[in-house]
Amino acid sequence: MENKASKDVVTKTKAQLKAEAKQKQQEAEKRSKRTDMAKFVLAAVLVALGIWLFYALSAQLPVYVRYVFPLIGVVAAIAIVFLWSTMGRDLMSYIRDSVTEAKKVVWPDRTETIRMTLFVLVFVGILSLFIWGVDSLVSWLFYDIFMKRG
Repeated sequence: MENKASKDVVTKTKAQLKAEAKQKQQEAEKRSKRTDMAKFVLAAVLVALGIWLFYALSAQLPVYVRYVFPLIGVVAAIAIVFLWSTMGRDLMSYIRDSVTEAKKVVWPDRTETIRMTLFVLVFVGILSLFIWGVDSLVSWLFYDIFMKRG
């Protein structure tokens, strides 16, 4: 009996540990989403600040110097979104993985490409003739035979 009770304690402890780990992971995800949202707001503020400075300093600075402010705001926003936030890092990782997979693609050589292109063109021509024939047959049946309009 004592052995069964100790197994129950161990089982409960494992279940509790799993539940606590899951809860901690959910809290970390919530925290990550909140900090990502704050980073996105910061990025938007930097872009808006750059645009505001462009127009606010129109009397003091020439236009080619004023273009630097929105440019800096956009570059900083891109850096924040793609390099500093979790979602941006995940997106960059996905893009890297996609490029790696695209490099693994084996492209056909010129003769195979030409042969397959001609095959597709011939198939499309035959299919077009088939559809035209079926359409003509159906319209002949309905309009000439059943409705006697012909």
